Amino acid sequence: MHTKRVLPLLAALFALAGGTAQAQTAIAPQSTDSVRVTSGAAYHVTAQEAFAIEQQYRLSNGQRLEIHQQENHFFGRLIDDREWQKKASVQIYPTGPGQFVSKKGATFVFSNDGEREHVTIDDAQLLPGLHVSTDMRSASNGGIRVVSR
Repeated sequence: MHTKRVLPLLAALFALAGGTAQAQTAIAPQSTDSVRVTSGAAYHVTAQEAFAIEQQYRLSNGQRLEIHQQENHFFGRLIDDREWQKKASVQIYPTGPGQFVSKKGATFVFSNDGEREHVTIDDAQLLPGLHVSTDMRSASNGGIRVVSR
């Protein structure tokens, strides 16, 4: 008889404890290593947009940015003319027309001046292999911006 009363009580306590643990997990602060990219509906890059941005860009710091698409995913990779080893590609996520963001928070804005595509990268220091001169580092207020030429 005693066991019949204890089992439902234990089940209720475990359910309550599990719900509390889930709630704590849901409100735990996110790591500063990454930015969560979420929206109600993901932006779909058109074939024309993809064709326009998928190329190499000469950047203001002397490096090149290569954008490529692989199975509906976009990637960016910094290239140094003196590199011996390829740098890692970073997946970039579309957030709007001509706008992308990396997992760590670097933002890419692509535009066209009528003659060619341009890119502006804010918080570029978050990209692997970025070369930054002392002048660029001292002129920045926390974030580094590089632009295509």
